[in-house]
Amino acid sequence: MSDTCRSLLQQSRSHAPLYGNRLANHLPMALLALDRLGADDATLRRFADGYAQRLLPAPACASALDPHDYLGSSGDYPRFVRFFEERIREAGVEAVLHDWVPVLMPGLASSAFHAMIRLAYAIEGGFEDEIALALAYWASEYASLPLPLAPAEGSLEQIAGRLRASLSGYVFKPGIIIDKMLELAWGATLAGAAVQPAAPPALRDIARFALQAYVEREDFTLLHIVTGSHAFRVVQAYAGDRALARRYLWQAVLTAWLTVVTSPGKSRSPQPGGDLLNEDDIAARALRSRDDHVIKLCHSALCEYREYGDAGYLHIAVRKLQLDV
Repeated sequence: MSDTCRSLLQQSRSHAPLYGNRLANHLPMALLALDRLGADDATLRRFADGYAQRLLPAPACASALDPHDYLGSSGDYPRFVRFFEERIREAGVEAVLHDWVPVLMPGLASSAFHAMIRLAYAIEGGFEDEIALALAYWASEYASLPLPLAPAEGSLEQIAGRLRASLSGYVFKPGIIIDKMLELAWGATLAGAAVQPAAPPALRDIARFALQAYVEREDFTLLHIVTGSHAFRVVQAYAGDRALARRYLWQAVLTAWLTVVTSPGKSRSPQPGGDLLNEDDIAARALRSRDDHVIKLCHSALCEYREYGDAGYLHIAVRKLQLDV
């Protein structure tokens, strides 16, 4: 991590993790993504100055509170911050991650995957202060989905297709991404539905499902299942039971996908025009963007392309850049 990125992340501690209607503060994630994409000091500062104007001040840090019995208590965020800061000082960041990621993993969809994404970026950057904030954010916004383990026949795509057909015409209540996910996962419509393959799904297969969904449809929710799958790949090192963790990821990806594809009025997305840009071109274009989601998607797409070699990741990055006006 560059010194400028570290300094700006330290300054960003003064901002709350949410703003507006429970929207995620993307400043730490976008700064880390820009830094990984090769941003110079001026680019990092310009983005931070512009983005910070929409944010709220962080609540004053109070006495520490162990989140175990208070997961999902958003108002206790500052006390969770103090708890994780103290635990990291006492036990070290690796021990804290190994202790807490398995606890939080059932709620990996929390804040529409943003809590897990923020932690993954902090781990990639190796910045302990940001890791403490990300863990506190995840604990404070914790929201789990029920995990039925009854086996379903077929591939991930076949399971998803059957559930999509069963939910045709479903109308959601007003709400943000996580609200719709929770409504669907906890509602009677999916009660008892078999959503899991017989064997724990491979991360590569979940990532491919997420990528294909987003290739087919430029949609804000589907963007997050791509960036969420990338984040999971980073965080899984601390997940304990990785096979179980992948089941949680698949369920969350599937639920998010269902909130999109069961709604009417969705059409296929335009294909990017011209030749596919290479990795360096995508990074250079992303550095000029002021859109946090464009920056994060390009970072995730390049990381996943290097991991899996699927040109679909370059495709979605180019399309997003072309739509960035």
